[in-house]
Amino acid sequence: MENAIVTYSWILMSIFLLGMIIFGYIGMRKTKSSDDFATARSSYGPMTVALVIAAGISSGSTFMGMPGLAYNLGTPSLWYPLLYPIATVFGMLFVAKAIKRYGDEFGTRTIPEFLGDRFNSEFLRIVLTIISILLIFYVVSQFVAAATMFQTMMGVKYEVGLFITGIVLAIYVFMGGSHSDIMTDAVQGFLMVITAIVVLVCFLFSVGVDGNFGDMIQIIKERNPTGAFDQLFIPGDKTYGAFWLVALLFVAHLPFSVLPHLGNKFMAVRSNKEMKKLIMFCTIFATILPLMALGGMLGIAVIDPGANITPDQIIPVLFSEIFPPFVAAFFAVAVLSAVMSTSDGLIVSLTQLLANDLYRKTIVPRINISKEKAERNELLISRYSTFIVIIAGIMFAWSPPKFLSVFMWIGIGGIVSATAGPLIVGGLWKRATKKGAIFSLLAGTLTYWFVYLPFGLNFTNPFGAAGLGVLVGMLTMFVYTKLATPVVSEEKDERLTG
Repeated sequence: MENAIVTYSWILMSIFLLGMIIFGYIGMRKTKSSDDFATARSSYGPMTVALVIAAGISSGSTFMGMPGLAYNLGTPSLWYPLLYPIATVFGMLFVAKAIKRYGDEFGTRTIPEFLGDRFNSEFLRIVLTIISILLIFYVVSQFVAAATMFQTMMGVKYEVGLFITGIVLAIYVFMGGSHSDIMTDAVQGFLMVITAIVVLVCFLFSVGVDGNFGDMIQIIKERNPTGAFDQLFIPGDKTYGAFWLVALLFVAHLPFSVLPHLGNKFMAVRSNKEMKKLIMFCTIFATILPLMALGGMLGIAVIDPGANITPDQIIPVLFSEIFPPFVAAFFAVAVLSAVMSTSDGLIVSLTQLLANDLYRKTIVPRINISKEKAERNELLISRYSTFIVIIAGIMFAWSPPKFLSVFMWIGIGGIVSATAGPLIVGGLWKRATKKGAIFSLLAGTLTYWFVYLPFGLNFTNPFGAAGLGVLVGMLTMFVYTKLATPVVSEEKDERLTG
């Protein structure tokens, strides 16, 4: 049976990867300028973009990391998949329309550029560009998830899986940028939705367990007493130890939808009039995909407790256990979709930190260069920096972390702490000022790193540290704005905030 799974996995994975490369070629045909590469501006419908955003939100963390946490920690870890979609969509309500409207009117391409223009501050744009480099932690977690999937389902070495992942991503992102990213992610998002629904059904019908649903619940309680379904928290745990810690996890995700690789997707929607539909579809898809975490709970009851597997391997191992070889291989491809769907968006976003935020917005205005040559150079930087990002991702992923969900939040925490005040408060409040945005960014960032790093409080919980950073950043923005004199005209405010 194991050999059959490996064979089917290779066949289906080859078809999947070939399809991604074909979409890359189609994306290349659509990419005529650096703006096309960066945003695919106003090119796709709300359902397509919603699948892309939901897939980008979910990633390998949702499809492998969260089931791994559930398998290891039990029920208390389900707070994560329960709360983060609600917080993410809630935060999206505040800023999505403003980003889309401003992008269409003024041609902004990235979240750092949007914030810099919103507050007329080059300092904000450059600092947020530097902070956004922390997305490399996110990239690394996706590479680890992909390599783990190749290792578990296809029998190749972990390092070989890293190279396969990097080569495929390099080909189709290099060719088509955001167009390739969006087209591939829409297909991948659809596969992910199907897989999450199947996992939910398997959990509800206790597939692979000797007995019914009640028997499965009892087995989980026997094998993991502290993680049974009658336990809401883990005493002493710094992530799931109390309600206030879980609340910080919720707060940390409020700015999640405007991470650079997600916020730029709002610009790809055909019209601002379709933003309500986009948010509606995002709510549906983003609620379905985290149901994958239930696979980790099912794994507790199905997989032999003595099995020598890491937590992040639970989904491919579970699929191998409960499905026929061909079906297990198919769903393995769907899990790989989760990884690819986030990786490509992250790579495009990181290339734009170099091509757009540093070259186009910082260097070009200071040198004597024609518009046509600058545009050509920007597209070249966008494409070739793809290789830099991928090589860095492979190098950092060579030694995999224990928990993907925790590792990727080391970088995300720094970004959301920096952006919460300027984007969430500044996106809503007409009185928000440049100085308030700068103080907010600095306060949120310093709070996060002081709480998280060893030379500070050494909180060891990036979710909680990020939640505190977000709260401090938003509070700083609010207090400073209340005390300071408004400096932004009403006319400009209405353009920017809607």
